[in-house]
Amino acid sequence: MGRGRAIGVHGPAVLLALVLLAAAGLLSSARSMEFPTPGEVAQYRQSGEWAHRTAFADAIGNHKVRPDLLHRALRKARRTALSSSGFSGESVDRMAPPLAPPRALAGMPTKGNVKVFALLIDFPDNPHANASSYINDRLFGTGTPGDAPIDSLASFYRRSSYGQLELEGGATLGWYRSPRNRSAIPQTVSGREGLIREALTYFQGQGHDFSAYDNDGDGAIDYFIVVWSGADSGWGGFWWGYQTEFYDATFRVSGKRLDKYSWQWESRPAGRPFTPLAVIHETGHALGLPDYYDYDDSVGPRGGVGRLDMMDGNLGDHNCFSKWLLEWITPTVVASGRQAASLSPSATTGDAVLVMPGISLGNTSAEFFMVQNRSRTGNDATIPADGLLVWHVDATLDGSGYDFLYNNSFTSRKLLRLMEADGLEEIERGLPANAGDFYLPGMVFGRATTPSSAGYGGLTTDVFVSGIVGAADLYSAVVGVGGLPPSSPQNGSIRRATAASGTSSPSR
Repeated sequence: MGRGRAIGVHGPAVLLALVLLAAAGLLSSARSMEFPTPGEVAQYRQSGEWAHRTAFADAIGNHKVRPDLLHRALRKARRTALSSSGFSGESVDRMAPPLAPPRALAGMPTKGNVKVFALLIDFPDNPHANASSYINDRLFGTGTPGDAPIDSLASFYRRSSYGQLELEGGATLGWYRSPRNRSAIPQTVSGREGLIREALTYFQGQGHDFSAYDNDGDGAIDYFIVVWSGADSGWGGFWWGYQTEFYDATFRVSGKRLDKYSWQWESRPAGRPFTPLAVIHETGHALGLPDYYDYDDSVGPRGGVGRLDMMDGNLGDHNCFSKWLLEWITPTVVASGRQAASLSPSATTGDAVLVMPGISLGNTSAEFFMVQNRSRTGNDATIPADGLLVWHVDATLDGSGYDFLYNNSFTSRKLLRLMEADGLEEIERGLPANAGDFYLPGMVFGRATTPSSAGYGGLTTDVFVSGIVGAADLYSAVVGVGGLPPSSPQNGSIRRATAASGTSSPSR
């Protein structure tokens, strides 16, 4: 598929606005927001805006994973765990029936040559600062290799998906100038969608064929990108980066309705060169991933991912849990016993281990751990260290059996939590992940370490990771369930990760 192209325009339009908080409460969970900086959070708390902005973010549901992704991943993991534990094919089918092939899912496909377009909009009082061709290259071309891993949207996702998702064939439409100043834009859903209708109708009149962006043939344009000029208004505000969906089901362009799209600034601060960082984050949401940062640390446990992820602090690659949901990797599943694992860097390979103790057979409980090698290469070139990361996942389903009970923002447990190898729980104090959170040779994770492999509520899982040897390009470890972890074969003693107090604490 060829590289994307930029299509210019000089025509009037009516610019649209972000949804009001009251209206946002009526919208679905297919929305997402760009990450706020710690300084911004402190500022909003001091000014009294934090509660309002947090309520806005909660209402639009940017912290939730797309349920179908996790359903399918959990069912496949259960089937693999049952098979590896000696159950017959008939028993596996009875205890964890295979899911039927899904109908075309709303939103962006996670694999294949996926065509996406970007719509650029500016204003008389906020003219753009970047040529459309420049933006196009940083979305669908190669961008600037020296800026890797944030060189281009297409390059980032080609690396992250190991070549399974290709976005190079997109197009950039614009700039399209609104006849109104930004201050005159009505802040309503109908206003926003009115602008998009008008702009897309214009480009259709110029001969652009939008039917190609229905990648799965379900009658909807799966995902597109809207970039606007001018200053942002901060997290949870009017002008910010987020992903949402188009609600006017009657509108058609090239015979297709609209589905999901992202909305973000041209640059931050305004007037600077465009970078694809915000679009990379929002495209993760379009694929179905949630925000992993904690919107409100006064609700439930603090901490989470420590900004060490594209869907948290916009740092590094997507983690192995996310890649598993997107079906870019097939992790080794360990349900009992112990298994030797060789783990190359996850930025360049699909290596990962999923430890599912007890083979959680039902559809309502799913608490497990994942292990990967996160070393500084590829999309992870800028992370703070090399080593193994251990993730605690609680994907328990809610009472409906469809959605998930926990997320990383507003619930009593975390959907995804990084086990901090040094046991200092600095993420829980609002600090970012650091080199001390990586497991290295001589370290072990298990029932008696800090952090421990206990489940939420102190449940003993007996999951362990031990015998770590090697270096950044290849670590080996013994991963298992049951009994005490073995000593490292190349280290006379095991150096456990312990908290400053010297006491162990369960994962929580």
